[in-house]
Amino acid sequence: MIGFDDLEAGRSFTLGPTGASRDDMIAFARAYDPQPFHLSDEAASRTYFKRLSASGWHTGALMLALVTANPDWPLACRGCQEIRDLRWRAPVYPDDRLSAAVTVIERRLPENGGPGTVTLDLQLSNQHAVTVAGMTVVLAVARRIG
Repeated sequence: MIGFDDLEAGRSFTLGPTGASRDDMIAFARAYDPQPFHLSDEAASRTYFKRLSASGWHTGALMLALVTANPDWPLACRGCQEIRDLRWRAPVYPDDRLSAAVTVIERRLPENGGPGTVTLDLQLSNQHAVTVAGMTVVLAVARRIG
């Protein structure tokens, strides 16, 4: 497990790739963001998106999952405390391959001896090196035991 003690301010790394299929995007949209351009190519063709695209909330969830639920980078996350400056910069389309550039901005130890707090900058890009989303997250991360 990657813990609080393994993360240093200024350290950067890349996580991914990840993505979502057409069916995943439609299922997410039906459940959480049922706007027409997230449900069909036909409806999306009449918008700026031009074709089916992921909900921004789905994109944010994919980005957060790269950090908190990634088997290739098993972070000892104990919860997301805050999301700041979430920005959607470009559409995410079915089968895009997304990677996150992650930078550790800050680490703080609590006075009560619990998990540390880590602030990360995340910038999500597609396979064409286009930044599609970004955010700053504040996570509780377990400390090394022993």
